[in-house]
Amino acid sequence: MMDITQRIALALHSIVCHSDHDEAKIREFFSPDYQQVVDGQALDFAGFVDHMAKLKHLTHAINLKVVAIARQNNEVLTHHLVAVSKKDGSQAHIEVFAHFTLENGLITRCEELTRLVQGTAQDSLLGSIR
Repeated sequence: MMDITQRIALALHSIVCHSDHDEAKIREFFSPDYQQVVDGQALDFAGFVDHMAKLKHLTHAINLKVVAIARQNNEVLTHHLVAVSKKDGSQAHIEVFAHFTLENGLITRCEELTRLVQGTAQDSLLGSIR
């Protein structure tokens, strides 16, 4: 059985880095009661699904590297770097600090801070765009 740090890493790679939008795959990792706050912008489960669909529409590749991951009880903290190749030919690089909460193996909450390392001012919204 995988521990929750492995589950978070798998969720990030399976959902964020996969080139296709797959709501069924999202449901494998995220609770229907999911709540997310990214840079002060709140998303519920439906908003998160819309967000992922929009990201897949705008991008042709997203690569993610977990720099650090830590766990305490049912909470997981990650520091990860995201490289985005957009369909318009531009690229963005974003640094992410995320705090995940899991219940019964599903992600119920994520509080996330992002920092645009490279890209346009509009790319700073990639973490919450819908």
